[in-house]
Amino acid sequence: MKTLLKILSAPLLFFSTSWANHDVGSTVLSRRNSTGLTDAVTWDPQSLSIFGQRVFILSAEIHPWRLPGDPRLWSDLFQKVKANGFNTVSSYFSWALHYPTPDTNDGQGDFQVNTYRDLQLYIDSVKDAGLWLIARPGPYINGETTGGGFPGWVGNIAGSLRTDNVNYTAAWTPYLNTIASLIAKNQVTEGGPIILVQAENEFSAGGDHSPYMQAVIDTYRTNGIVVPITHNDQHSGENGNFSPDLPGPGQVNIYCGDSYPQGSNSWAQVQSVYYSFHEAVAFSNPLCLAEFGGGFLLEWGSEPLGGTGYEKYSTDLTTADYEDVFYKDAYAQTAKIFNIYMLYGGTNWGQTAAPVSYTSYDYGGGINENRVAGPKMNEMRLQGLFLRVSRDLFNAPLLGNGTNYTTSALIHTSELRNLETGAGFYFLRQQTSPSTALTTTRLTVNTSRGTLTIPQLGGEITFNGRESKILVTDYVFGANETAILYSTAEIMTWSTIDSTDYIILYAESTQTGETAFLFNSEPTVNLDDAPNTKSTFSNATLTLQYTLGGLQFATVELGSSKLVVIIMDKTTADQWNAPVVPGSSTFNNYFSVGSNETVLVGGPYVIRNASISGDTLSLTGDLNGTTAIEFIAPAAVTSLTWNGVGVSVTRSSHGTLTGSISVVNPTVNFPSLENLSWKVSGSLPEIDPNFDDSNFTLADLTQTNYTNLPPLAGSQVLYAQQYGFYGGNLIFRGRFNATGAETGVNLTVQYGFAGGYSAFLNGVFLGSSQGNSTVSLSSNVWTFPKGALKAKAENVVVVVQENMGITETSTNSGKEPRGIRGYSLIGSNTTFSSWKLQGNQGGASGTPDTFRGYLNEGGLYAERIGAHLPGFPDETWATGSPFRGLSRAGINFYRTTFDLNIPQGFDVPVRLSFTPSAITSNFRSQIYLNGWQIGKYVNNIGPQTLFVLPAGILLRNTTNTLAISLWSLDSSGASIAGLELVSDGTFATALQFEDYQGPDYEDQAGLRPQGMAQAPM
Repeated sequence: MKTLLKILSAPLLFFSTSWANHDVGSTVLSRRNSTGLTDAVTWDPQSLSIFGQRVFILSAEIHPWRLPGDPRLWSDLFQKVKANGFNTVSSYFSWALHYPTPDTNDGQGDFQVNTYRDLQLYIDSVKDAGLWLIARPGPYINGETTGGGFPGWVGNIAGSLRTDNVNYTAAWTPYLNTIASLIAKNQVTEGGPIILVQAENEFSAGGDHSPYMQAVIDTYRTNGIVVPITHNDQHSGENGNFSPDLPGPGQVNIYCGDSYPQGSNSWAQVQSVYYSFHEAVAFSNPLCLAEFGGGFLLEWGSEPLGGTGYEKYSTDLTTADYEDVFYKDAYAQTAKIFNIYMLYGGTNWGQTAAPVSYTSYDYGGGINENRVAGPKMNEMRLQGLFLRVSRDLFNAPLLGNGTNYTTSALIHTSELRNLETGAGFYFLRQQTSPSTALTTTRLTVNTSRGTLTIPQLGGEITFNGRESKILVTDYVFGANETAILYSTAEIMTWSTIDSTDYIILYAESTQTGETAFLFNSEPTVNLDDAPNTKSTFSNATLTLQYTLGGLQFATVELGSSKLVVIIMDKTTADQWNAPVVPGSSTFNNYFSVGSNETVLVGGPYVIRNASISGDTLSLTGDLNGTTAIEFIAPAAVTSLTWNGVGVSVTRSSHGTLTGSISVVNPTVNFPSLENLSWKVSGSLPEIDPNFDDSNFTLADLTQTNYTNLPPLAGSQVLYAQQYGFYGGNLIFRGRFNATGAETGVNLTVQYGFAGGYSAFLNGVFLGSSQGNSTVSLSSNVWTFPKGALKAKAENVVVVVQENMGITETSTNSGKEPRGIRGYSLIGSNTTFSSWKLQGNQGGASGTPDTFRGYLNEGGLYAERIGAHLPGFPDETWATGSPFRGLSRAGINFYRTTFDLNIPQGFDVPVRLSFTPSAITSNFRSQIYLNGWQIGKYVNNIGPQTLFVLPAGILLRNTTNTLAISLWSLDSSGASIAGLELVSDGTFATALQFEDYQGPDYEDQAGLRPQGMAQAPM
C-alpha cells in the first residue's frame, strides 16, 4: 500500500491550465517507466502514455477468425468500435488456425491472404479505423476456442504443456517466432497500431511455469518487440502472477487482471476489489483489466429446448445499465487500461469452438453476432467520448470512497483527483448496486472555492435505479480554458470548433442539473434556445440550472471568447457523435496523436468517417431509417454529403445545420425454405460391412502421450488427434472374426461436452449415447440384436462420433483425447483384428479446402465428397427435405439453393431460424452455407435456434447453396420441424458488399473421393 500512502500525504495543488499541457510537468515525465527499448509507449502508476501523451485505453475485444468469410468486413466492426467511443482493439491470435501441422509452410505457418488468417490485413484494418491494438498471441489463449488456441497436434507431444518441457518448447517456438516478427513490424514504433503485447494468458507463476514464461518474453524481444509486454491474471488480479512488482522470473512490464462481475442469472453487487488488489501486487503500473465482462458466456444446454441463446436473452444483464454501473465503478477504482470482453463475439464456425461453447459466441456484446450495434454501444459512446477528452482523469489517483460524501447513505461515491491540476472526478452509484429504487441526494465536493455541497441553488441529484454518474470539479476544457467549478450533470464530450468551445452535458430525462462555470467577470448568456434553463452570476461564478428534456443550447460570451453549452437528456445524447476529422500525421485518424479536430453530429445510427473539404462536410455511415441530422462544424462549412450524396441543410436558430436523410428500404423477399426443391442422400454408407475403407487411416498405435487419460481397454489407441484429425465428426470401423459367442460390445467414447455417438454392427443399429453441458464421454454396453452377428465370419462395428472441439488445455493434466477411450467384446475372448479411422478429408495436413481451412469440415461422408460445396453434382440424388427427415437412426444430407437480391447500399443481416422439434427427439444438424460450416444445432440440448448467415458468405445477388446434415440418434428417426430465413433489420450503409466466393466443388473435385448417391435413411 506504499503508493496509496504517498498519494494521501501529498498536498493538493490547484492549477487552471489547458488540458493540452497537462503532461508537460517534469515531475510527471521523471516518474515514467519504459521497456528500455522505446519511449513511444511508457507508463507510470496512473496511465499509459503514447508518444508522450497520457491515454486512457478503452478497448474492445474482437477475434479475427470469429467473423468468418470476407475479411474486408473487419473494417465494419472497427469503424463501429471507433464511432462508439473506443480507442483500442484487443485481439487473440490463434496458433491452431495458422499451424494445422508443426511444419506448416516450412514452419512459417498459414497466413493466407484474403482469408480470416490474413493477420496483416486485420492489423491494417485496425489502423485504418484509427484504433490502437493490443496483440494477444498466446501461445495459449483460452477464449473458448478449440484447444484454447493450441493446435490439435500439441496434445500428442510427450510431457507437460505450458512449462519448460523441451518438447513443448520445440512445438511453440516456430509459431511464436513467426507471430512475434509480424507483431514487431506493426508496432507503433514502425507506424503500426500495436501498443501492447500480452504474453501467455491466465497463467500462474512458479515451478516450471516461470522459466517458460520468461522464454516467451525472450522470444518476443529477440524478434524485435519493443513495446510493453503484459500478462492477464485471473480473478481480478489478486494473485500477482508475473507482476513486475513481485520477485521471480517471467516478469512482464504491465500486470493485468480480469473480471466477469455479472453471471448469466442475476444482477450482482459491485465489488470494489480491483484497486486494493492492484495496489498490493502491481503498484508501479496502471490498473489494467485485460478482460472485463462485456456480457457473459452461455454454454451448451444453458437454456431449455426452444431457448433463444444470446440473441434474445431475456434478463436485464444485457442492457446498458450494466455498463453504466460496473464500467464506471472500474474507472472509479482507477482502471486506466480497460478491455471489454467481448465487444463483438462473433461465430464459432466449423470446428473452431471449444466444447464449452456452442456456435454463437455473441456473448451479449455491444455489437451482436450479426454485426449490429445495439443500445449498449450508445452507453459506451457516452463513456468513451468523455474519457477521450478528460485527460486530467488519466493522472488522477483515488483519494477516498464511501457513503460519507452524500446526504443519502444509499449512494456510494469514489473521489479521484489530479494532484497537479486539482481537477476532481466523483463517481456516484447506488450503494446497493442491484437497487432499482429512485434515490435522490446532494454531494459534498472539494473545489478550488472550498468545500461545497451540490447542487447549491436547489434541487438534488437523482439516480433512477441502476444508474451511475461521473461528476467533475475544477474541470478545465477548450481553447479558452474555461473551468467548470462543478456539475451535477455528466459531460459527454467537448470540442473547440473555430474559436468556439462546445460542451455537451446530459442526464436522464426530467432530472435536473446544475453546472457552475468560473469567469472573471459576468458574461453574456443567451438562453433563447434553452427554454428549461436559467442562469445566475455571483462571486465570479456563472451557474446554469436546467431540467433535462430534448435538446437545449445555452450560449455564453465574454469578450472574444464564446462557449456553447449543449444540454441533452440521455436518450437524445445517445444519438450524438463526435467523429474525428483526420489530420495529416502518420496516425492521422487517431484522436490527439493524429488530430484533435472533431465535429458534433446528431442523428445517424453509425458515423464511420468525417472529412471537410472547402465548404463541405462529408460523412459516411449507416442509417436505420429516414433520419433527421443536425451538426456543428466550422463556420466555413455550409453543405453536407452523406455517403457521397448531397443533403439539403438549413441553419437553425442556435447555429447548427440541420437536414433530413431519406431512406427507402428495399423489399427483400426471403424464400420459403419449406417450398424450395431439396435433394437428399444418405451420408453414413460406412455402416455397410462391405464399405470400402481402404483410404481410411489404420489406427495401429499402441502408445499414447495422453497419460492422464490412458485407454481403458483394447490394444490399439483410438485417439483421433494421434492420427491427424482435430475436429468434426469421426468414423471408426472395427473388425473382428466372431466365434458366435459374442453378445455385445463395451464402448467408452470421449467426444466433449454436448457430444454424442451412434454404434452399428454390420449395418444394424445398436444404440446411441450423448453427453450434456457437463458430461464429455459415455460408457455403454451394447447388446447385439438377434441375427446381427455373423458367426465364423468377419464382423464390422462402426462408431460415428461427434467431436465437439478440443478441450482448453491449460496444463498437461488437461489433455483430453477425442475418440474411443476403451473397447471390448462381451461374451468371448475375441479381440478386434483392426480399427480404421476417418475424420475430415485429408486430415489437417492434406485438406482439399486450403481456403476455408482444415477446421471447416468433419468426417461425414457428404463432407468428404464435397457435397456441402456449391456446384456439387446432386442430379442423381433423390428428392427429399429435412422436414420429412429420417425414418431410422443414421445420417441424411440435404441440399438446396436460393436467391436473395439485396441491392448495394443496404446491409440486411440474415439468420437461419430452426423450429425445435420435441425435446424427446434426439438429433443434431450441421449447417453449411456456400461451403462454410456455419452452425451446429442440437435439438435436445440447445440452446441455439438462430444461426447467423455471415455477410459475404451469404451471396446477395448470386445463387446460394444451403446444405443441412441430419443425424438421428434414435431408431425412430427424426425431422426438422421448420426452417426459415429472418433478418436483424435493414440498414442503409456506406459498406460496399462483395460476394466472397470460396472454391466450389469443381475447384476441388480431383481432391475428393468419387461420391455416389446413397439411399436416404
